[in-house]
Amino acid sequence: MITRIPALDGVRGLAALMVLVSHFLFEDVWHGEWWWPMAHSGWLGVDLFFVLSGFLITGILLDTKQRPNYFREFYRRRVLRIFPLYYAVLLWAVLAIVVIDQAPYRLWTGYDSLGWYFAFLPNVALALKQDWLWQTNWAGLSHLWSLAVEEQYYIVWPFVVWVLPRRWLLPLCAGILMSGVYLRELTDRQFGQQWSIASYVLPYCRMDGLAAGSLIAIAFRMELLKVTRAGHAIVRDLTFVSGMLLFYWLVAENSHWRGTFTAFFFTGFLYLALCEKSGVQRLCNTAFLRHLGQYSYGLYVFHQMFRMIYFWCFRQPLEQTGWPLPVVQAIYIALAFGATYGCARLSWKYLEKPFLDKK
Repeated sequence: MITRIPALDGVRGLAALMVLVSHFLFEDVWHGEWWWPMAHSGWLGVDLFFVLSGFLITGILLDTKQRPNYFREFYRRRVLRIFPLYYAVLLWAVLAIVVIDQAPYRLWTGYDSLGWYFAFLPNVALALKQDWLWQTNWAGLSHLWSLAVEEQYYIVWPFVVWVLPRRWLLPLCAGILMSGVYLRELTDRQFGQQWSIASYVLPYCRMDGLAAGSLIAIAFRMELLKVTRAGHAIVRDLTFVSGMLLFYWLVAENSHWRGTFTAFFFTGFLYLALCEKSGVQRLCNTAFLRHLGQYSYGLYVFHQMFRMIYFWCFRQPLEQTGWPLPVVQAIYIALAFGATYGCARLSWKYLEKPFLDKK
């Protein structure tokens, strides 16, 4: 069993920070700039979340596999962690639609129906609609597709880990990791659209990141990864190479291999975060990132949920000042981040932590 590693809180905080800054950039203003693809690449923080989740969840399952209440305890802990905040924001969306918008018919209309969210299936609705979902300006929920992917992973993976021995899990995870690019291309052909939303949000198209994290968890517990100087150098160099290839596909062209090399890059990053005295571990051990990691769930949920409110409260007044756009952008990021952080702190204190204490 691997004990709690503080640097992993920093990894979680870094992933949240990447996503927030990326989504707070003014895409309509900066999209044509040469630096935009890299500046906007913080959305890859979602992939880092997947790799980290695969590592943590698989580790928990392997460490508790022989316990009599294996399934019950796993699902109980996941429910206490995910459900309170998730269903609280859905309740807010219901109130906003019925009370503020006074449009109750919108609750159960087509692909935008909240029923998909209550069943943890908004990613399926996104794929079928081939567009982002919309319910109300007071509560943006489309970004919760990634939570749906994780919940769908939680349904299947505990049974896989329970049935298969570790020596079989390793090649299975490696196969899932390498099949991701082909599954995404196949999905595009099925939906008749290159770079379809379906190939971005459907669970089998995102399993390579989760499998990559699982691979590290299994290898550590089988003592296949020794943190030696030579091993550290090899992983560092492979991480650098995959990072350069990822950079190429971000800037030069699109390819579904990008998702595969993103998984490789973040797997190497995670491995280095586990290595004592590595530069990556020192980065992830910083107090700021570890602090953000504690509130990462709320940060992720609230940053897009109140996107239109942030626009009305912060962006419009700032743009009316006539200040230079870079200044407006910087102030907007600070204000939107501050508001998101405040919501996350309140959520942690009054909603998440009371349930987590029941674990």
